[in-house]
Amino acid sequence: MGNPLCPGRAGNPEGEVMRRIGILGLGRVGRSLLSYLMDKDVEILLYDENPQALAHRRVRFAIDNRKARAIDNPADLKQADLLLKSPGIPNEADWIRKLDEAGVRMIDEIEYVWKELGEPMTVAVTGTNGKSTTTAWIAKVLKAAGKKAFCGGNISPGRPFSEALGHRRYEAYVIEVSTFQLERCPSFRPNIGVLLNITADHLNRHSLEGYVNLKLSLFKNHRAQDRAVLNADDENIKKRLEQVKGQHILFSLQRTDVDAYLKEGGLFLWDRKIIDRGNLPLAGLHNAANALAAIAVAGEFNLPQEAIGSGLRKFKGLPHRMQYLGKLKGREVYNNSMCTNPVAFYHSVRAFDEPSVIIAGGTEKGLTLEPFIQGVKEQARFVVLFGENAERLKKILEKDSRFSSCVTVTSLRAALQAALTHSSEGDRILFSPGFASFGNFRNFEERGNAFIQAYRELIRET
Repeated sequence: MGNPLCPGRAGNPEGEVMRRIGILGLGRVGRSLLSYLMDKDVEILLYDENPQALAHRRVRFAIDNRKARAIDNPADLKQADLLLKSPGIPNEADWIRKLDEAGVRMIDEIEYVWKELGEPMTVAVTGTNGKSTTTAWIAKVLKAAGKKAFCGGNISPGRPFSEALGHRRYEAYVIEVSTFQLERCPSFRPNIGVLLNITADHLNRHSLEGYVNLKLSLFKNHRAQDRAVLNADDENIKKRLEQVKGQHILFSLQRTDVDAYLKEGGLFLWDRKIIDRGNLPLAGLHNAANALAAIAVAGEFNLPQEAIGSGLRKFKGLPHRMQYLGKLKGREVYNNSMCTNPVAFYHSVRAFDEPSVIIAGGTEKGLTLEPFIQGVKEQARFVVLFGENAERLKKILEKDSRFSSCVTVTSLRAALQAALTHSSEGDRILFSPGFASFGNFRNFEERGNAFIQAYRELIRET
């Protein structure tokens, strides 16, 4: 156990007194940190590039009651002893670069909270796809076994890690961690690190090599007793196993000479069958892999076999991840708005044995379209394209892939109506964008909620 950092010595491993802490970004993470720090003997500086962020009632209360001070010019943040940076703010931003050059200590919420809690038992989950589902699934399994487990981090919807600061102590902290967070976690060392997969993503902020190295940095501080739960099927992980510190715990859909594996329709931990794949509540081989990762973590806690199976079965999934909405004119409708890259699209559409009528499109992030095109060819009865790249995708599908069963629309309601027109009773309509939401929505949640709203409106009209 390390020593708590705040008050007085917040965020500083050398023990130098910290009296002035800046919060950069006042979204849900920044506001959670503000709530915690207001009760501490520190001066709080607040900065957000969006002035509207200062209007939030929690932020306004802190400013009006002189518990925090808003900063207009980011150069004034140089006076801070410590800066807590939102992962949504790019390191390449000019004002961030200048603060770095000035030598101001700047870390992520994950690093700060982990230190503040005294370096507790932590399970940290990262990867390109499946992070949120696996994080929540692990926590569900631990709770089914009677463990007091906190579930949070980058998971959305969910709780920031900093919300754990105001709660009772937990036996385990299960958190999702993104590459953007790992950029500012110099000493973070989870007891169990989980790396699900690595495929190209976020190339608008990272090079591919930089992205891979950031994922692997989850293990950079591991010691001999720490565990690394790794996907033995992932090529990017297999090539870099020797870079991963700690004890390797492997899971696989293809091999049986590992710790957690799929065999003859069952999910096994060592030589024990935990559950039949058919009894998992979530469809698709990718979710079987996520379940194996959860099983591997459960094994490190020495949980009873029955409790592991029970926790796996009780998990019902998260909003916007293959979320079943119900039937619309005899068609099953699924909301998978969290699908934000072509590889995730490919795995999502293959979760079902039969082809679907698919609604897709959004904002590209510099990634190859090949997985998207392949998914359409294999699993689409018809495709409705919506979003910033809709026309571009239509041309590619029609010209290069000779797939002409597609139309473009300008709203999600129109997309759902088009999907109804081009489907029959008994078909499945799958909203699985395959691209980011920036062009039309603030995030995948807002996009998913808009789709749900369109579904409900059409239900009321039928």
